[in-house]
Amino acid sequence: MEAPSPSDAHWFDRCTTPLNACSLETFDCQHTARSDSSDQEGGTSDDVPLVIGCYQLNERAATAQSGDDPCGDNQDASSCRSGELRLHMIGPSELSFGNEPVDIIPMESGVLDGKWRRKPARDGEAAIFASACASGRIHLHTLKKDEKWSLSPAASTCDESNEDGASICLALAWNDVVNADEEDGDRIVASYSNGAVALHDVGEVNGSIHVNESIRWKAHSMFGCPSEVWTCSFLRGSRSVVLSGADDCTLKLWDIRETQRPVNKIGEEEFEAGVTAISPQPSLDHIFAAGSYDEHVRIFDDRKLHEPLSKVHVGGGVWRIKWHPSCWKRGGSRQHFGKMLVAAMHGGCRLVEAAALLETESDETTIISKFTAHESMAYGSDWVSADAVASCSFYDRQVFLWDPYRVQS
Repeated sequence: MEAPSPSDAHWFDRCTTPLNACSLETFDCQHTARSDSSDQEGGTSDDVPLVIGCYQLNERAATAQSGDDPCGDNQDASSCRSGELRLHMIGPSELSFGNEPVDIIPMESGVLDGKWRRKPARDGEAAIFASACASGRIHLHTLKKDEKWSLSPAASTCDESNEDGASICLALAWNDVVNADEEDGDRIVASYSNGAVALHDVGEVNGSIHVNESIRWKAHSMFGCPSEVWTCSFLRGSRSVVLSGADDCTLKLWDIRETQRPVNKIGEEEFEAGVTAISPQPSLDHIFAAGSYDEHVRIFDDRKLHEPLSKVHVGGGVWRIKWHPSCWKRGGSRQHFGKMLVAAMHGGCRLVEAAALLETESDETTIISKFTAHESMAYGSDWVSADAVASCSFYDRQVFLWDPYRVQS
């Protein structure tokens, strides 16, 4: 924990991770397990869980590749890349990381991405965190509180689909935005460095969670070679549709009932570089945001993909896009439905707003504020509350808690 100086009053706290910080994910405290005690070690039931996914290229492998791209391919991905999950509980009254994480989970390989399952939890149901790893595997952990909060291993995918051992799992997403009013089974879509996309079914048998791959297909290629699929997602309002974005400068829409070819595609006529982030609007059917190495955030409606509803230049390659937390709440204020927190790599972080989603006459997407305290690639960012956010950067291993409305505009 480090208190800001007066000149840095726009951030509340920061910490340093021992390994490179590659992803950062928070979870609505309303979904966490409840406890009658508010003074146990590790935090109260109103605290917000924050998980930092770390990725470290081991020294002996560094000479085998350029080192410029932390997500690049390697022939021995699991042994050359180490990682861990670091769990912090952020209190509602004091925005601080605390002296140490409440839990540290060593992983079998580097962590590239992670997502909380955001469906409303049933009584007694634990929150689940899924992580995408350099080994090609997906690991599930449940959030529990005994004497303190912790992440407990719950399930993992097998190695059978990763035949050559070289395919890295680059990104994943739950189907928690597909249709909030229906009891669909849990699914995870994941994307890989060998151009593949896969679906996984998540369920419970005899009290134990399991995750099994149900389908995998070759989704992206460039010049006859597999293209890294940097991002993937489900889409609210389209239960059978999966989206993927890759280094081949295309975003594709797939019908998971028939994956021989995409049902639609946005290509080089729109994107000037690889597609790196896809984020569906949690409350609005058919709407999603897409980010690219070309430094633009674009808003699309999947029913009219010939052009984006709007777009904005954010000054850095777009690695993560997170919608305002009110978008995840039933009856949330529509006034925030256009707000997005963007991790823009070397550009730092941005808070942007798409007026096209606010039922106004304007279709402009504008930058509300910038955060430039990171001195390295900002890869992870998420909302802690409606008025506070967190972000992490890779090479300098910095994690910040900051005010998105009081930084440089």
